[in-house]
Amino acid sequence: MSIKAIETSYAGHRFRSRLEARWAVFFDKLGISWEYEPQGFAVGPEGKRRPYLPDFWLPREKLWVEVKGSEEQLDVELLLYAAIPHFGLPGTSSSPSISEHQVRLLILGPIDRVGSLADKANGGHVGYAQPLHTVLTFRKGDVFQGTAYFATHGVMADPDFGSLVGNDSPEIFWETRGTKWGNWVGGGVLIGEDHEPAVYAAYQAARSARFEHGQKP
Repeated sequence: MSIKAIETSYAGHRFRSRLEARWAVFFDKLGISWEYEPQGFAVGPEGKRRPYLPDFWLPREKLWVEVKGSEEQLDVELLLYAAIPHFGLPGTSSSPSISEHQVRLLILGPIDRVGSLADKANGGHVGYAQPLHTVLTFRKGDVFQGTAYFATHGVMADPDFGSLVGNDSPEIFWETRGTKWGNWVGGGVLIGEDHEPAVYAAYQAARSARFEHGQKP
């Protein structure tokens, strides 16, 4: 049984889901400018083009963003098409590129908790945890799954040469889903010895936002 998304008003926009509105709160708290559903595109090879409306455009980061509440809601074929430059989403001359990878699409899921970690045996502090997110990158005809995390100064992306999703034939390597790539919505966890309070505050504000009585979270 699928759960219907709740349309939510925030910052003068009517979001299709509460999760999208929470990410808008997150961006605002972290000082990241955003545009909600600014433009739709036809993506994919000739004869197989499909309409795609990305959820957000982050102008400073030059990144398109897709928001989904679960892995089952993802349209993998559509997102692969979107990630391929010559028939997918448009980029700019200043779009992010790392180790010859073009960072094409950031995928955001439910907003997870952040906080300090304690040793189960003695209760001592062992580090801090914050969510990792998925990015799709493009390099020499191939689409890869990488990771990204938010920092005070923006989005930090890390391509993974081993997580090959498909290519611009276009072909999706379904046989390696779950071993080489997958869990795009879950992302993972970044554990470190330190943390950035502004980033933690943005996650906490987005998780705790209440929209029922107006636009202010």
